[in-house]
Amino acid sequence: MSQTFKTLHGLVDKGVKVDLGIPYELWDKPSAEITHMKTQCESLLEENEAAIEEWYWNHQGYIDLKHHLCTKNALKNTDDSCLFEKLIANSKGEQLDHSEL
Repeated sequence: MSQTFKTLHGLVDKGVKVDLGIPYELWDKPSAEITHMKTQCESLLEENEAAIEEWYWNHQGYIDLKHHLCTKNALKNTDDSCLFEKLIANSKGEQLDHSEL
């Protein structure tokens, strides 16, 4: 739980009315974006379980996981330059990739 929500829960516990525009029961639930990202991560792990196990048991410490999983398996030795793009910060300090420039 974030420090903000700890503070807000403390205020509610003291009787302060706090309106965030979402029901109180949902304050501690992950957002739809976080839930979707978690689902995508789990799918990525399931789809590449064999490659991850191969790296873990046979190549860990010798070959970078990104190279083994992405370049050698997911991209199958095609153009992997997207894996090495640098993020650039805008004037507000927000990270942008090349497509947002």
